Amino acid sequence: MTNVSNTSSSINSIEITDLNGRVVKTVNAIDASNAQVNISDLSSGVYMMNITSDKGSVTKKIIKN
Repeated sequence: MTNVSNTSSSINSIEITDLNGRVVKTVNAIDASNAQVNISDLSSGVYMMNITSDKGSVTKKIIKN
């Protein structure tokens, strides 16, 4: 499980892609300041997590062991 928290605005969606740009997981219509994303079904490796809120978006790198 990965926790995502944003105290300044509401999270709208989270998209996780592999390093080749393929979308491996999408979570939509969260509309909350905290969200949990289950990544147990993903293989070990490096992924990019794009978090979209009502104030814009940010991309973070995550590493699953």
